[in-house]
Amino acid sequence: MKMKPFLCASASAVVGMALVPAALAQTALESPKPQTSSTDSINPASPASAVQETGASAEDAIVVTGLRRSLQSAQSIKRNSDGIVDAIVAEDIGKLPDTFASSALQRVAGVNVTRGGGESAGVTVRGLPDLTTTYNGRQIFTAEGRYVQIQDFPAGTVAALEVYKSGLADQIEGGIAGEINVRGRMPFDFKGFELSGSLNGVLSQQSEKIVPNGNLLISDRWNTGIGEMGLLLNASYVGINFMDSSREQSVVIATTTAANAPAGQAGLRYPDAQGNFLGYGARYRPSANAAFQWKPSPELEIYADGLYQGFRSKDYNRWMFIPNFGDITLSNITTIPGTNRIASATISGAVRPDGYTGSFNGKTDTYQGGTGIKWKKDRLQVSADVAYTDSTYTADLVNVDYATRGVPSHFSNFNVSEDQDGGPSQTFLNYSIADPANFLARGLYQERTVVSGKDWQARADVAYDLDLGFLKRLQVGVRYDDRDAARDFGNVYNNVAVPGTNGAPDITYEAQGIPLASLPGADVRYTLPGFTFNNAQPNVAYAAMTRDSIRDNLPALRAFFREPAGTVAFDPLQRFLANEKSYAGYAQLKYGFDLGGITIDGLAGLRVVKTKTRINVTTNIDGVVAPNTAENEYTDYLPNGSARIRFSDKLQLRLAYTKTRTRPNFIDLRPNLSLGTPPTFPAGSPCLDPTSSTYNSRNCARGGSQGNPDLTPLTSNNYDASLEYYFSPTGSLTAGIFRHDVKGFLSTVNNVYRDTTYGLVSIDQPVNLGSTRLQGAEVQFTSFLDIAGLPEWTRGFGIQANGTYIDAKGDLQPNFAATYGNQRQRFPGVSKWSYNLVALYERPQFSARVAYNYRSDFVSYYTLETFDPIAHPTIEKGRGQLDFSTTVTPLPNVTLAFDIVNVLGNPVQRDRAFDTGESYRRQVFYIERSYSLGVRFRF
Repeated sequence: MKMKPFLCASASAVVGMALVPAALAQTALESPKPQTSSTDSINPASPASAVQETGASAEDAIVVTGLRRSLQSAQSIKRNSDGIVDAIVAEDIGKLPDTFASSALQRVAGVNVTRGGGESAGVTVRGLPDLTTTYNGRQIFTAEGRYVQIQDFPAGTVAALEVYKSGLADQIEGGIAGEINVRGRMPFDFKGFELSGSLNGVLSQQSEKIVPNGNLLISDRWNTGIGEMGLLLNASYVGINFMDSSREQSVVIATTTAANAPAGQAGLRYPDAQGNFLGYGARYRPSANAAFQWKPSPELEIYADGLYQGFRSKDYNRWMFIPNFGDITLSNITTIPGTNRIASATISGAVRPDGYTGSFNGKTDTYQGGTGIKWKKDRLQVSADVAYTDSTYTADLVNVDYATRGVPSHFSNFNVSEDQDGGPSQTFLNYSIADPANFLARGLYQERTVVSGKDWQARADVAYDLDLGFLKRLQVGVRYDDRDAARDFGNVYNNVAVPGTNGAPDITYEAQGIPLASLPGADVRYTLPGFTFNNAQPNVAYAAMTRDSIRDNLPALRAFFREPAGTVAFDPLQRFLANEKSYAGYAQLKYGFDLGGITIDGLAGLRVVKTKTRINVTTNIDGVVAPNTAENEYTDYLPNGSARIRFSDKLQLRLAYTKTRTRPNFIDLRPNLSLGTPPTFPAGSPCLDPTSSTYNSRNCARGGSQGNPDLTPLTSNNYDASLEYYFSPTGSLTAGIFRHDVKGFLSTVNNVYRDTTYGLVSIDQPVNLGSTRLQGAEVQFTSFLDIAGLPEWTRGFGIQANGTYIDAKGDLQPNFAATYGNQRQRFPGVSKWSYNLVALYERPQFSARVAYNYRSDFVSYYTLETFDPIAHPTIEKGRGQLDFSTTVTPLPNVTLAFDIVNVLGNPVQRDRAFDTGESYRRQVFYIERSYSLGVRFRF
């Protein structure tokens, strides 16, 4: 990766552009910036137009350009909102502060994301994962889910991201964590004709692939004989090719014996398996949206808009499982000083390694269209909006299973040095995993999933400005939602070449010793290595079937492995059809009065929501196949109250109480049973030995899941207080405290039992838990160096900083809780500490930004494992990520941009303790570092 000359050139540009006089500042129009949150409008689906201002000129005392103006807009939204809101505003069309919309959210205090697959996902707000996602105030979702992934919104379509941390009565119910509204652009945001776009290439370091990205926006508005009209068209394409590398080891911690270890070395502990995962993906997201606005009169506005979101994924996954169990012998043992934990050993006689090579295709198409009106006359405002959403997700997975030829001995390092990120690695002895001849065919697994969702939503809102003393405004409204969801699933697996007859055992493909390279059309090669950030793992790749040779020869592979021709048939027992209707009404009163020199205002409201659900499935009970229907009906009462105390124009205090709730996902409510692939075990496996302690364990069971139609919604009582000091248009210092008392979090209970039809099964089923409390504090600071007397060029320096502390404990599922004496434990997914530090510099022709994000360790999940009586958590270690971006504007309408994501390249690391309280590193997961270089233009 020869980046040094380019980075040196960038550094030279920093020096040169910093000295450019303000006289050369651009005078083109700025991109429109929203000044108020969407919910401060009567209809969040059509908020007040953004403000488009002329760019900086030489006479400006302080040069106000894209980045500074975006921070000013975000501050205005936070300051003026009726609720507790933080916002990220795009500094230019197609330019959020980060490459991806989901990555930008991590800069908001209290917001965390998970990383993988070349992007950020898994957004949580103040530790809570259950969000409502809206697009221009309308609820939007993917397939049968409750929300849409924020990374599905390309940056080119986003004007702002609004994070609502406290709910209001006029907001759509649905998320205990609050709401994230993705605000798109509308034609009336612009003063006239607008043509803008961007084109850039994204290079991912591990995959070594470059993918083009781009967007194009056209907007105009006209005065006609029947009023003013505006039309906007926007199209975007976002792609990425990534490689994720993971080296892992088992959480089952075995113990050496006198039979398998050298004399005097019995009683030592070690993980009983290791593994390596290489996940390569080519993903892209086409997107388009259009908006029309018409104002027949100053009082009336009519609008219509549509959105298309697409997702395409072609993944190539390789997994190698390396057992450290069986009839093993350990030698050359070293231990971690001062412990009985093995640091490294040579292992021979273990069960042979195996794994799979997978080809996964995923596809999502989501369409949303809507129309509405806004009418305002004197004190009265009326609005109505109706929208239709249709979303379908299709997934197609094919795995070719393999096993190594023979049983190679290997050297296992269980404790790589910390300067190499810790965790496991291994080296095979006198055995080449790069040689295709060393791999045998084992089986073929196929899976097909189609999930879909459709939705009609309609709302009507009325607001009336009162003249009743301290009573300022009355808002009332109704909303109706009719949602359909469906899921079809089918899978098939076979590893038996010759079925047994007359009591004879089956003969497997592996037993026949069929070379992997002899499969129809197989192209087995050593390709796409991972683990490029260091040399801790010698096994950076191995010989495997290529993705194309799997896909291009799938009909022949099906025939070879004696599986049905054609695509996988859906299993009627896996299907569900769901319908959910909700009826909501709200009333909200805004008040305000002066008390001495202090102004106090706020809201008091109530939202009432009635929900009816019906889910149809097919069940098979004792061989009897029959339809089954689960129905439920409930009503939620969601009050809210707030006060804003304005001590001065710069200082204000907010107090708020809200109640929020989240409905369970449809898949969690289904009453039918879904089973995965039946497991297969080689000779000598403990799973075939009834006397083994693991014979009836989860490790030997066929996995599956089952829904629970009796689940109830999650509810949360939320309390907030924040003190906000605004000392300049882009300068503020705010501090807040919060508390969430949550009931009914879903947890998956795993039940292992022997079924009369399916044998040993391990079934996951969701249940409502008891109580969880999350409480903490946030601090935020933003400022530029606007100090009188300093040279003008120094005023381009700025800083953003925020930090969040959260203490989160909750009830575990009953069998886990019992291992802790039923005491509350750390809540999964919540870091106690997180912070952002962002250094900024902006001049009219140049800007640079270095952003560091850190979150402390957190619990990923709890499990019960063999040899461990405690449901210990797997804990993800604290991690920081550094990102860099810079722009140069050589012409008023043209900007060159360069970004680096994950400059440090540090991995995700996960540990798990075992029965003694000591721990091994469970996983070291290397995510992508990416580079982006491109151009933006506006006319």
